[in-house]
Amino acid sequence: MINALMTDRQLNDHIDRLLDTSREDRLASDGGWARAFDIAMVLWEDRHPDTRPPAFAKIGPPPRCFSGDVPPIYNGDLE
Repeated sequence: MINALMTDRQLNDHIDRLLDTSREDRLASDGGWARAFDIAMVLWEDRHPDTRPPAFAKIGPPPRCFSGDVPPIYNGDLE
């Protein structure tokens, strides 16, 4: 569960857990995973515009076929 009172570290940890969710579990969540991920990323973007949470470091670069811009991973302190 996410709330606006989470620290940056807690929010990053929450996003990390969401990224660890298997494809099968994401599909079985009936949109719950997507809503949770969207809320977490909106909160992150509000706090740290134009960056991705450190949890994204583990997923590596986008595939070569991706043509969009990928924001840098936030490298500040998480409190």
